Amino acid sequence: MIELLEPLLGAPVRLEQLKHKPGRRTTFRARGARRNAIVKTYASNRAPVVAARIAALAGGTAALEIPEVLLCEPDLHLVALSEVPGLPLREALLSDDAETCERAGWALGTWHRAWLGASPEPLVPHSAERELAILAARIERSPDEIATLVQAQLPSVTDGEWAPATVVHRDLYEEQIMVAGRIGLIDLDDSALGPPELDIGNLLGHIDLLGLRSGRDLGAITEQLLGGYRRAGPPLDPTLLVRCRRLTLLRLTCIHADASLLGRLDSV
Repeated sequence: MIELLEPLLGAPVRLEQLKHKPGRRTTFRARGARRNAIVKTYASNRAPVVAARIAALAGGTAALEIPEVLLCEPDLHLVALSEVPGLPLREALLSDDAETCERAGWALGTWHRAWLGASPEPLVPHSAERELAILAARIERSPDEIATLVQAQLPSVTDGEWAPATVVHRDLYEEQIMVAGRIGLIDLDDSALGPPELDIGNLLGHIDLLGLRSGRDLGAITEQLLGGYRRAGPPLDPTLLVRCRRLTLLRLTCIHADASLLGRLDSV
């Protein structure tokens, strides 16, 4: 791997493992003499698919920085991406930095609006049916008491199909939004076509989790984020936004086996 990276990043190159998801992928930071990169190696043959998706998003908007594909080696199941600088939005949320949160919302809204009505290849629609199938798989792997509680809430999130209106990140949460001179997005492996409410609902559901775990009331700072989004982004359907936020809360309840998250359902 290092011999492939040195011409791109400058020798010597040092690797730092950031994440390891057994059976899925391993993520490294590669530090070179000239620049850094994020390198992902996949257990499957996903590397060229991920590279093609991210490359297709290069023409979105200058308001939001996304990674550049530096290298794709399908035989090695490897993709190297430019490192998007900054700190995760989590820091701004927890420090009550209203200006930064509003700026992040504005950049995300600009990105969604820039792709409105577009269908860049190779992105494909992410349907409500597919989202519900993902939740069903999570329920199956959950403890019985969690599965029963989540299943009881399914009628509130199974209200028909949605339109592939724009490009969506599909796994958006506060750690995927980077704050520096520009706002950036990372981990775009699963980017697709869908409603903007899917991204915003996912982000809000994760902020609910962050507030619960930090013991902080993040309601006011979340409104600053949404205010920035509404200034630049496409109009959000309130009913669909609630549905997408509920989907995220149910999925997170399963992932973390934490029934306390269900208490947020009545307030969204």
